[in-house]
Amino acid sequence: MTRRPEPGAAGIPVIVVHGLWNRGPESWLLRRRLAARLGRPVVKFRYPSVFRGLDENAARLATFIDSHAPVDLVGYSFGGMVALDALRRLPAGSARRLVLVSSPVRGSAAARSLLRRPRAGRWIVGRSADTLAHGLDAGSPRVADLGVIAGTGGIGVGRALGAMSGAHDGTVQVDETILDGSEKRLILPQTHTGMLFSRQVADAIADFLESGCFPDEGLSPPREPA
Repeated sequence: MTRRPEPGAAGIPVIVVHGLWNRGPESWLLRRRLAARLGRPVVKFRYPSVFRGLDENAARLATFIDSHAPVDLVGYSFGGMVALDALRRLPAGSARRLVLVSSPVRGSAAARSLLRRPRAGRWIVGRSADTLAHGLDAGSPRVADLGVIAGTGGIGVGRALGAMSGAHDGTVQVDETILDGSEKRLILPQTHTGMLFSRQVADAIADFLESGCFPDEGLSPPREPA
């Protein structure tokens, strides 16, 4: 069923925040699909995820949000953690809705596994290492609606490192995406990287940004990775 955009939403831009080791172009297909579906401007926010830490990147994103407010936000992987921290620096109402896509807000087992390799691990994860390893104390996110998408595709760098347990998308475990708050959750059979290219994920994000709920609201039963 096609959902109608809420009155007044037409002029609200959507900001997509990329993940670790990304620069923004990898979200091109996702942004294109969101723009076509929503009929709104969809822009990327670029930040140096390895060479700058959470504090500096969140401050830059807060300034970017403030210049476009009110906005909707989509944070992919570590980008979701940057978005959450940025919103704590802004007054309520700066962002309307936020979708976190496989963001390890409780800390990443894959990152901790990398950091046990002292020579290479901290170089790979960079100045975001401590946040990724230990998670983010997000408090109460300053948005009206918060949605969380997690994956169970089971193929990715975390699995290669032997760091995964339970249901996971290959890089982030489902239980690492859980916030203590009023988030609405959706679990899909997608890999971590595959979420950027999945029409199913794009449609779920668009549904949430339009209506504040996912197409099948609630926690879908996770499947164990093979």
